[in-house]
Amino acid sequence: MTRERSELKKFAHSVGQNWYHVVLIPKCRYPVFEQPHQRDLAIKAIEWICPRHSIDIYTKEVAGDHVHLFVSCPPNYSIRRLVQIIKGGTSYYIRKHHPALRQYKAFWSKGFMYRSVGNVSAEIVEKYIKYSNKWIGSKQRKLI
Repeated sequence: MTRERSELKKFAHSVGQNWYHVVLIPKCRYPVFEQPHQRDLAIKAIEWICPRHSIDIYTKEVAGDHVHLFVSCPPNYSIRRLVQIIKGGTSYYIRKHHPALRQYKAFWSKGFMYRSVGNVSAEIVEKYIKYSNKWIGSKQRKLI
């Protein structure tokens, strides 16, 4: 991961990182991306929709019957909204350039897999929270 990607992003009223590993599966897990031209079309669709919504793509991998994405999104997007944007945009793009797929009611399956990713482990965060009061010391104020 490059330095640019590992730094915190600054927004109007917040600073942070929203990194997600997302896996999307076509309807009924059909192997729609087995052919190289279909795989290229899926990659172009991802690269077309993500910049339009300020979604940064770090890594993408298109397998025959699923897609792996490592993405970062603005803080105002929930994971559900992020996946909705990617699924809807890629479905539109792929069907527009591959008219034979328009006959199907849905391109992607309803579910998805996601995992938040960070540069610190859960154990480190847990220790930080557990011991944070001890670091503040006598300067801590009590709210009444």
